[in-house]
Amino acid sequence: MGRTISEKEKVIIRLSFVEQSLATGLFIGHVPFAPATWACAISFIIWYFVHPVLWLYLAIIVALFLLGVYLSRKFEKAYGQDPHCVVIDEYTCFLIPLLFIPRSLLFVGISFILFRIFDILKPPPLRGLERVPFGWGVMLDDLGAAVYTSIIIIVLRVII
Repeated sequence: MGRTISEKEKVIIRLSFVEQSLATGLFIGHVPFAPATWACAISFIIWYFVHPVLWLYLAIIVALFLLGVYLSRKFEKAYGQDPHCVVIDEYTCFLIPLLFIPRSLLFVGISFILFRIFDILKPPPLRGLERVPFGWGVMLDDLGAAVYTSIIIIVLRVII
């Protein structure tokens, strides 16, 4: 006699390999130490190769953001609110401040550090955005961290 499959297990089974790959950033989300930080490497790769084609870069950001909302909702059904294995929010939203930097290691480093700080500390109102339901909260708090980072990057570029 086999055991009964729980609702959570049924949802996980229904998640396709492609959905799992995208949501977890090619399974980086399952890395035991700082998966969201490691996921930002995906952003660097996209930025490096696609950024010169602005319309494509922007299309990728919008498509990944909407896909992130959809996948986050599915993963929340299986794993609960804002599951740690889901990193599509980090690697999608980190693309936004990268839009404003020159190809400079200094600005790459600054934008990375700022984005991670804002994403981890979640200054107001980012913490509240996490509670928005249906997958939106997963994406919106990182979008806020991207906006904060972008503002500082733009100001720094004017000053420097």
